[in-house]
Amino acid sequence: MKRAYQIEMTVMHQYARQLLALGVFVAACTCVGMGSIVAAPGVLTCMYFIMGALATSAYDEQNGWGLFRLTMPLSRRDVVIGRYGMIATIGLIGMVAGLVGGTALAAIATVAPLPGDLSTTFGLTQDNIQAMVFSCALCAVIGSGIAAVETPVYLRFGQTKATQWIPMISVILFIGPMMILGASGGLGNFAGIADALSAVFAFIETPLGAITSLAASLVAVFLILGVSAAISIRLYERREL
Repeated sequence: MKRAYQIEMTVMHQYARQLLALGVFVAACTCVGMGSIVAAPGVLTCMYFIMGALATSAYDEQNGWGLFRLTMPLSRRDVVIGRYGMIATIGLIGMVAGLVGGTALAAIATVAPLPGDLSTTFGLTQDNIQAMVFSCALCAVIGSGIAAVETPVYLRFGQTKATQWIPMISVILFIGPMMILGASGGLGNFAGIADALSAVFAFIETPLGAITSLAASLVAVFLILGVSAAISIRLYERREL
């Protein structure tokens, strides 16, 4: 398993560096467009989880790498666990990079004048820091959830066939339930939890709440990826390469 993880990280480390430049550009455009710095760490976190899963799956079909890898002293279980370890590592790297980069930009905005009101909105304030932490927490769960759906499909069908299945699976899992609830009036049943959600968000807006949300999101990420990995192991073992 360790060898499989090292192989995955060797394959992806260069791509992770390239993705950083793209992530910083997208995060900068998002911040300027929103007039707020809080989304920057979340953008990098989400991108690293999703693009890490996509890129490694695409690499499998380049020069028959997915087939050649199985000639090495690795079991299919090792391959899957190594891949999920890489996805988790890449996602956490994106989270750290986002938090460090967002904090650095906020510090620069605090001491250096920026065009318009950007110095004020990007400033290193407690509210901005707490919001950036929550942004990372939320986007980590979203990014890992998408990666957890994509990866089993790619491991079972390969990159080419998976591109045909992913849109349909995404609609069934994410959009379909909301459409059914909306059409049946089921969304009205959730009105009673509005007060509870308000209390949760009020807690998240505190320093302790922001840290708690980040810790809870990390637990959720590992649970989500763990369940997905268990499914992927069974699917990949039955795949004919």
